[in-house]
Amino acid sequence: MKSNKHDKLLQIGEIAELAGTTVRTVRYYMEERFIEAAERSPGGFYLFTPETADTVFYIQKLKNAGLALKDIKAVYLARHTGQSGEEASARVVALLESQKTVVAQKLADYDRLKSEIDAAIQIASQCRGCEVKPSRENCEACRVVRRLDKMPLPLRAIF
Repeated sequence: MKSNKHDKLLQIGEIAELAGTTVRTVRYYMEERFIEAAERSPGGFYLFTPETADTVFYIQKLKNAGLALKDIKAVYLARHTGQSGEEASARVVALLESQKTVVAQKLADYDRLKSEIDAAIQIASQCRGCEVKPSRENCEACRVVRRLDKMPLPLRAIF
């Protein structure tokens, strides 16, 4: 069978599936200039290189980590709009350093939240076997809660 140049290119649905996202998201990334089609099929379908799925997947990971799409886009555009490798490199490194700082802060926030959840689990575990109906008044009167210096955030939120 004769191979043509479209054999190695992927349609938008295939990119979405490989990246674990939706066709709508892939189209949005096209509109925002994160990705571009390598060409169009004779039927008018957008065709992408397999590497496009990696780009979409990575963008999704950064978004899920809490980075703003505008900041992710700035990195992609910095590389493509640099007049030289030197200029593009300097801009990309500066932007990535900034994103690294944001991620480090989020990790610290998650560590603090994990500690709060661990403390809440320890306290809530002591309520096993309690026969009293949970209410603010009843729980505040409980010996377990009274000996606490500080109520962990997850328990304060549901108290």
